[in-house]
Amino acid sequence: MKKILLPVIGLLTAALLAFILWPKAQSAPAFALPDLHGKTVSNADLKGKVTLINFWYPSCPGCVSEMPKLIQTAKDYQGKDFQILAISLPYDPLESVINYTEERQLPFTVMYDGKNETGNAFGVKVAPTSFFINKQGELLKTFVGEPDFNALYQDINAELAK
Repeated sequence: MKKILLPVIGLLTAALLAFILWPKAQSAPAFALPDLHGKTVSNADLKGKVTLINFWYPSCPGCVSEMPKLIQTAKDYQGKDFQILAISLPYDPLESVINYTEERQLPFTVMYDGKNETGNAFGVKVAPTSFFINKQGELLKTFVGEPDFNALYQDINAELAK
C-alpha cells in the first residue's frame, strides 16, 4: 500500500503545481481607437476572430517593406474569421497615414494612435511590431520586425481550425 501511496501523492502534487504554475493566456491590452472612418475599434472587436495587430507608420522602412505581405495575407484570408488591424504610431502626421492607406488601398482596418497610448499599452518599442491574438482576445505571439509569413500562415490556420 505504501508503495502505491507515495507515487500517487507525488503525481497529485506534480499535477497541482503544473496547474498553478502553467502560464495563463494573457488578454490583449485594453484599447479603443477610431479607425480612419471614425468607427471606434476596441478589444470587443477581437472576440470571435483571429487577429494580427500591426503597429507601423508610413515613413518606417521595415513597415513599408512588410506592407505588401500584410495586404496579401488579408486577401488570402478574406471571408474567414481573420482580421488585420493596423495601428499607425504618431511618427508621421495623420494626413500621411490617410494618403498611404488610400494610395495602396489597404484592405484592412487602419487606426492612428496620435498620443501613442495604445502603442505604450502594448509595449511597442520599435516598428513594425505585430501581435497575434486568438479568437478569445488572448495574446499568443509578438513579432518585433517582419514576421516569418510562412510560419504566420501556419499559426493562423491552426487558430482558425479551433
